[in-house]
Amino acid sequence: MDKDSGLREKGRRRLPTLVVALAVPALLIAFAAGRQAGRAPAPPFHTGGALFPEPSPAAPPAGPVTADNPMMLLARPKNFSAARVSSFARNGLNLDTLPVPPDGREVTLADLKGPGAITHIWMTYRGGSENLILRIYWDGHPEPSVEAPLGDFFGVALGLEAPVSSLPVQCTSGGQSKNAWWYMPFNSSARVTLTNLRSPDHFKGSAVPLRHQNRFYYHVDYQSYARPLEDLRYFHARFLETEPAERGQPVTLLDIEGQGHFVGIVLGNRSRTPGWFGEGDDIFTVDGRLAMVGTGTEDYFCDAWGLRVFDEPYFGCPVFEGREIGDRTSLYRFHIADPIPFRRSFKFEIEHWPWISEFPNTGRDYFSSLGFWYQKGFHRPWPRLGRLVQAGPWDPAKGRWRVAGALEAEDLGLIGFKSLKGEAGRPERVLLTPNQSGDHMLQFDSGGAGELTLAVPAEAEGTYDLKIHFLQAPDYGIVQLAVNGRPVGEAVDLFRAFAEMFPRPVWPPREYVFRGVALRAGVNALTFAVNGKNPESEGARIGIDCLVLEKAGGPAAPSRSDP
Repeated sequence: MDKDSGLREKGRRRLPTLVVALAVPALLIAFAAGRQAGRAPAPPFHTGGALFPEPSPAAPPAGPVTADNPMMLLARPKNFSAARVSSFARNGLNLDTLPVPPDGREVTLADLKGPGAITHIWMTYRGGSENLILRIYWDGHPEPSVEAPLGDFFGVALGLEAPVSSLPVQCTSGGQSKNAWWYMPFNSSARVTLTNLRSPDHFKGSAVPLRHQNRFYYHVDYQSYARPLEDLRYFHARFLETEPAERGQPVTLLDIEGQGHFVGIVLGNRSRTPGWFGEGDDIFTVDGRLAMVGTGTEDYFCDAWGLRVFDEPYFGCPVFEGREIGDRTSLYRFHIADPIPFRRSFKFEIEHWPWISEFPNTGRDYFSSLGFWYQKGFHRPWPRLGRLVQAGPWDPAKGRWRVAGALEAEDLGLIGFKSLKGEAGRPERVLLTPNQSGDHMLQFDSGGAGELTLAVPAEAEGTYDLKIHFLQAPDYGIVQLAVNGRPVGEAVDLFRAFAEMFPRPVWPPREYVFRGVALRAGVNALTFAVNGKNPESEGARIGIDCLVLEKAGGPAAPSRSDP
């Protein structure tokens, strides 16, 4: 490019900048002139050069103004007085706490005269929430309408502390500052008490200063009314523990007789099965009629595909430790926008269904529930809460069940084994809950061709029906049984494919019956040979849960029945 061409190109590139530089002062002059005249002209790039008209409201409808959002309600006159009972130091010093000794007595936090309504309770303390019981009595009734572990009342189960940011309950400072905003009306009186069931050595070895041990800071804020409330519904909360869940039955979370409406629940779970605990569906029975059935535990709590820690105004999961045995979960679901009315009765149940299980109500987890509701009049009496199960020692084997009369395969003596995998194929004891007798099974990998022989005792010589509980899996092979060197019955194919929606690694045991098997008194050698597999199987392993020997007779032939 020659010098003249370069100058012309450089000039073309600078031309827009020059135009803008000249135009801006002109616009400023025009706007300044317009302002001097009282109004600036429309900018030249506005459509048609016209100005927007001044905004103004449409003609309002006739009639008085009514509040239609919470902020408008703040401006309305209030026909109540507001007051507070708290733990402030009456001597004017700084230790604004109330001592509640760990001796099991009820200590009164507030004794209010009505008519009125408790609108807010705040509390903080040191040392955890386990074995602290909050009770509230309405209108002189001898039974508490609210009886709850303190932590559960503030949205977190299992004596744990965690942040919560829901509409009726908020906890901050890592869960140590607790707030409840439930509206709790009464007509003649309200009494709020706290019972400390901690052990005397609860703070032994802790860093909590003596001045904070078993002392509680609190506010109870309330409204005072000039006249009694008509058609009043009392606030209720009841706590239940299920330890462990009963096999074959859903867990009852709340069971009410009376007239009212259900408004929420705080649920705690501690798992005794590995993996996801919450395949169980929620079940609501209202006035004796099945009213609602859900699609899974996390679905009821408005989450999906398992759980994780979160909090929302109406639902949340303050605690989710994981999916291993012993892990704890705390959930809340508040029916603020969708209360469930009942006229005679209300029952809330949930299935306990571990993911590993093919069948519902086969877990044996610990469950706790604190249900919230409003009721006309008072509830039927329920047993008073004592020391809480959740605060006691944890036994992961509690509720372990066994097939009646079974010999556990994993406990039988190993006479010998052969596997193409060599020592890597050695039979192993495997923990696999919840449908295995004794929680364990014996697993053997033949590598494609092999056998294992177990020592099985019989009390007397004779003919037996031999019941073997085999497991099934996508990588299991075909097994042939021999007793004392003699083949018994036909080979059994233990392959079971993944189901599309239920990809269990191992399916629950099924009972295979071999009839008319001759056994001798004392030790018998049972050999399980695996020399083939289903063409669809991914391996040649087998799993044996247990064996049952029953004196009987008849031809030796395998049959199968589900547990």
